[in-house]
Amino acid sequence: MYFWSLGQFLWAVYLRIVLQSASNRHSGPGCARHREFSKNNAGEAWEAVKKFGLDQYFLYPQISWGPKSQAIRAIAKQLNIGLESVVFIDDSRFERETLPAEAYTTLLRRKEFDVPVTEESKDRRKLYQLEMDRQTVAKSFSDDYLAFLRHCQIQLTVRRMNEENLERVHELTQRTNQMNFSGNRYDREVLRTLLKNPDLDTFVLSCEDRFGSYGVIGFSIVDRRKPLMTDLMFSCRIQSKRIEHTFLAYLIRKYVTETGKDFYATYRRTPRNSQSGQVFADLCMEEVEIRNGTSLLRFPLSKDVPDDRVVTVSVIDTV
Repeated sequence: MYFWSLGQFLWAVYLRIVLQSASNRHSGPGCARHREFSKNNAGEAWEAVKKFGLDQYFLYPQISWGPKSQAIRAIAKQLNIGLESVVFIDDSRFERETLPAEAYTTLLRRKEFDVPVTEESKDRRKLYQLEMDRQTVAKSFSDDYLAFLRHCQIQLTVRRMNEENLERVHELTQRTNQMNFSGNRYDREVLRTLLKNPDLDTFVLSCEDRFGSYGVIGFSIVDRRKPLMTDLMFSCRIQSKRIEHTFLAYLIRKYVTETGKDFYATYRRTPRNSQSGQVFADLCMEEVEIRNGTSLLRFPLSKDVPDDRVVTVSVIDTV
């Protein structure tokens, strides 16, 4: 995620050239990777951005006389991303050195930026705009967040992985950090190998609500022999929307019913995924052991599966 500091008009002119190039290279005309902030008077600065035709490229602009490090944290919070996903671009060395240590502070192209881009990811800016609409409506529900989620009428769709969605799954495994509970990243050939394994069930998750589509937002693998969930990952766009809870509950019910056995899952806790990893405790999964930094969790056959009835599930062409 690129965070641009716009301090001067000349810098803005240069930025327009860079943005158009980066947009074409990474995300097409609907680029959603760019965030703008500036030390300036908000109204005047934003009018200047619009004058140069740059406003279409930015979400959550932060323009004030406060520290830029605070603006970065505010934008990251609104986007629900970690600071390790931030690239801070500023022509001032002083400002770059005030940035939190987790973020990159460079103008140079890095290999970390070389991630797969699908047709769906080119519309990421639109997805973030929909999320801004959700956040606006959420404020009208005050502290009743579950009531807001039910108002959204969230629908989760579960499918098998196949050649048609494999590229998006590959992209998801490369990008997701905060909600990757195994830490695994799969290349395309490994994913195709998984498709051929008769003991593994794969799940590709997409989601929509009354505001619009989230796109493909999750991926999971279950070894049906135990049964054992070895992989679970989601786009950070759905964090805290009970979608992860609903899908995990769906898996538990499915395999407990089909096998008559306890359901197991592996979870490799990291500083990045520890907050979202609370989902396992919320679903009353018990830690059996920790081996090489990975927890083995169990849901006993004798327990009832929690269900807050916030998200509905539709299963299409799955095992």
